[in-house]
Amino acid sequence: MRKRFDYQSFLLTLLLLIAIPKVGISQSSNMYLHTDRDYYFPGDTVWFKGYFLSEGLFANNLHNMYMKLIDTQGKELLQAVAFINNGVTASHFRIPSNYAATEIYINANTVLDSCADSKPYFKRLHILQIAKADEGMEPQGKPILNQGYLLNIIPEGGVLLSGVENKIILQVLDGNGYPGKADGKLVDDRGKVLEQFQTDSVGLAAVQLTAEADRDYTIEWTATDGNKQKNILPKAVFGSKINLVDQDSIVLVQLQTTKESENVFVSVGIGKRKLFDQELTLKSGKKINIPLQKRDIEIGILQASLFDTQQKVLSRRSMLLEQERVFLTPQVTFMGEFRDKSEGKVNVQLPDGEKIAKLSVSVTDIAIPVDTTQSILTDLYFQPLSQEELLNPQTYWEGAKQKDLFIQAHRWNYTYCPTADSMIIDPILTIKGQINLEKKSFTKFYEEYQNEIKKGKKRNIPARGASFGYQDERSDRMQYTEVIFDKNGQFTVPNLIVFDSLDTKFVQVYRILKFTPFKVKYQFYDKKQFLKPIYYPQSLFSERSKLLSGNQDVERDDYLRDARGNRILQTAEVTRTRKQREIDRLQRRFQTVEPHTVHDPDVILLPLMDSVVIKQSQSLREYVDRNLQNSSTIKYLLNGKVVFDPKAMSKTPSKNPLQNVGVASAVEEQKGSNISFLDEDVSNFPYLKFYRTYSSAEFTGTNVLLVFEYSPSEIDRDIGKSEYLEKIMGYMPITEFSNKVYATAKERLSSNSDNRVTLYWDPYFDFEEGTKNKAFTFYNNSKNKGVYVTVQGLTSSGKVIYYRKAYK
Repeated sequence: MRKRFDYQSFLLTLLLLIAIPKVGISQSSNMYLHTDRDYYFPGDTVWFKGYFLSEGLFANNLHNMYMKLIDTQGKELLQAVAFINNGVTASHFRIPSNYAATEIYINANTVLDSCADSKPYFKRLHILQIAKADEGMEPQGKPILNQGYLLNIIPEGGVLLSGVENKIILQVLDGNGYPGKADGKLVDDRGKVLEQFQTDSVGLAAVQLTAEADRDYTIEWTATDGNKQKNILPKAVFGSKINLVDQDSIVLVQLQTTKESENVFVSVGIGKRKLFDQELTLKSGKKINIPLQKRDIEIGILQASLFDTQQKVLSRRSMLLEQERVFLTPQVTFMGEFRDKSEGKVNVQLPDGEKIAKLSVSVTDIAIPVDTTQSILTDLYFQPLSQEELLNPQTYWEGAKQKDLFIQAHRWNYTYCPTADSMIIDPILTIKGQINLEKKSFTKFYEEYQNEIKKGKKRNIPARGASFGYQDERSDRMQYTEVIFDKNGQFTVPNLIVFDSLDTKFVQVYRILKFTPFKVKYQFYDKKQFLKPIYYPQSLFSERSKLLSGNQDVERDDYLRDARGNRILQTAEVTRTRKQREIDRLQRRFQTVEPHTVHDPDVILLPLMDSVVIKQSQSLREYVDRNLQNSSTIKYLLNGKVVFDPKAMSKTPSKNPLQNVGVASAVEEQKGSNISFLDEDVSNFPYLKFYRTYSSAEFTGTNVLLVFEYSPSEIDRDIGKSEYLEKIMGYMPITEFSNKVYATAKERLSSNSDNRVTLYWDPYFDFEEGTKNKAFTFYNNSKNKGVYVTVQGLTSSGKVIYYRKAYK
C-alpha cells in the first residue's frame, strides 16, 4: 500500500526524487531513418542513416536494428538487420524492380522496444510509377471530397473546471481530417461576447474562460466555406485538474481542485519512460506546483496524468519539452549554377550554442519530389506516442503559431514502458550453426570425434573441431578458422562480424570424419525479433497516387541503376547453383593474376567438383585430354603467364613469330627440365578457362587455356572429402555511397550522359567540438535545373537539426 503525504512533506520528498528521476533502466528507444530521397523508382537503391536515442542520449548500448520492408497490402518483402554503432547506423537496400504500388513502408525496432503496446518505427517511402502514353492508368485511392468543417473543443487538461480560469483549445478540421481556417467568438448564455478568435494556418486557436457550473457557453464560428456554425462547450464541473507550465529552467506540474478536497494519484513521464508517481491530497483554493528541472530530463513529450483513488482518469496534460528550442535550423550557404555536370558547393554551420552533432546530408535533383510532411522531429518524438496516424505532422508543426496547442490537440498514448533492474544486453550478432548428418547417427559421429580428441591429448595435441572457411565479396581468397561443436552439433563462429553476404566452406578436421556426408544449418539472428506485428497505414490517406508521365523531365534507363548512377544487382542474394558460387569465389581469388581480355571463356572447368577427380587421382594433362578436344593444340597461361609444355611443342610448333618469342623465353626458363606442370596432380589447379580465341595485352592466340594454380598452403590433399558450401547473409551492407566527381572540364565533356537522381549523400557529416563549419562539393547531372539540399541530425543533447531548401 502506498503512503499518503500532505503537501508540505510531499513537496520536499518529491524534489529529492526529481533531482534523480531515473528509477531503473529504460526499455524504450526513439529512432529515425533519414533516407537519401523521399521518392524512388522501382529497382532503385535506398540509402539511409538511422539515429537511435535512449533517455535522450545516443544509444551506445544498442547494436541491432531489425527492419522489415512492407508493401501496401501488409506483405513482408524483406527482413534484415542493420549494425548500430554509437547510436547510428548507415546502410542501403533495394526497392523490388517489379514493385507496382505508389508507396512502400519500413518497419523497424530494437530490443529496447519491449513495451506490450509499442508500435514498430514506421516510415513511408513514395514510389514513382512511369505512366506509359499508350496505357490508361486508374488512379489509386478514393477521391477526396470536402465534407464541410468540424470544430474540436479541447479544454486544457481535458476538463473544464468551475470557478477558475481555463484555457480552451479550438481545432477546425474538414471532413477528411485536414485543417481549415475559421474565425469566431466565445459567447455566454446571455449573448455577451467574451472573446474573439481566429485560427492559424493549421486550424488552431485558443480562448480563455472562467466558467460557472450553472451557465452555458457557445462557440460561434465561420469557416472559409462561409457556413456559420455553433458549438456548445461542455459543462463546467467541480473537480481536479493537472497542468504543465514552462518556466525557463524548470517545468511546473501544477495541480488544483475546485472540490473541498480530493485524494488523487499523480503520474508523470517523458515519452515512454515513467519519471515518478505519487498519491497526495488536493484542497480547494490551493495550487500545488511540483518543479521539474529540465536538465534532469531528456527532450521529449512530457506527460502528466491525474487519477482518483479508483484509477479513473480525472485530467491529462502533455507538452513537448523545450518546444521552442528543440527544432534548430543550421546556417547553410549554397554556391553554384545549374549546367551539365556543373559543380556545386554547400557550407553548413551549426546554430549558435551547439558544438557537437551527428548529421546526414543529401542533394537531390529538383525534378524528383520531396516529402515535407514528416521529419526527424516528428519521427523521433511524435510518432512513438501517437494513438493515430499523424497527418502531415511536420507541415502542421511549422505552421502552428503556438506549438503547445499543436501538442495538446493530438491524442497521445499515456502508458509507460516498464523499467529493468539491469542493463538490457544487445550483443553483436555472430554466426551460429548446427551440423546435421544425412545417413549416420550424430551420437556415433560425436563418439568418433571424442575418440580423436582423446588420442590427441595423449600426444599433447589440443582438441580440434571443424574448419570454417569464409570469404566476403571484397576478398580474393578464403580465410579459415576452427570451430568446436558440441554433442548436438551446435557451434558458434566467434570474433566474426558478417556484413552483406559471405561464402562459407565447412569441413571436418579429423580425417576419419572427413568423408561423412553432412549439411549445416546456419543462423544469424533470433527470428523472434521479427515476430512483432507489422504496421502499415490503412486509412484514406495511405495510398495517394503519384504518377509521372513519360514526358516528364526525368530520364530513366532500361536497366536498373543504384543511387550512385551505376548498374546494380539486388542487395538480397538470389539463388545460385553451387557451381556458380564456386566460380564467383575463384574468380575473385585469381582476378589479380588474370590478364584482361574482352572475350568471354567458351568453357569453364572446375576440376575439384568433377566426380571422376574426386574418386581417383589424375594429372592435369589427363583431365584436359578428357574434357577438351584437340588438346595438343592448346596454348597455356599459368596464373596469367605464358608457359610451355615440351611434349605439346614437339607436336604443334607455332607459326606466329610473335608467339615464338614468348615460347622461347619460356623454354629458356624450363631448360634442363623434362617435367611439365601438366603432369602434376589436377587437384592443384581448381580453376580452368578455355578460349577458342583469346586476346590480351600479354598474349594473343587461339585455343588458349588459362590455368590457375593454388599456392602450396591452399592445395587440398583430401580430394573426395565431404564439405558444405553455402552463401549466408549477415548484417546489412556497410558499403559507402560513391559520390560522383568530375575532376576536370575535359572529363565532364567527354563522359556519357549523367542521369543520377541523388547527387550527393553523406551519412556521416558529423561535427566534433571545435568544428565551426563544414563544406562539401557535389556535381550536377546532365539535365539538372535545380536541387534540394537536406540536412538532418541531432545534437549531443537530443535537439533536432533540420534544413531543407530548393535551389534553382
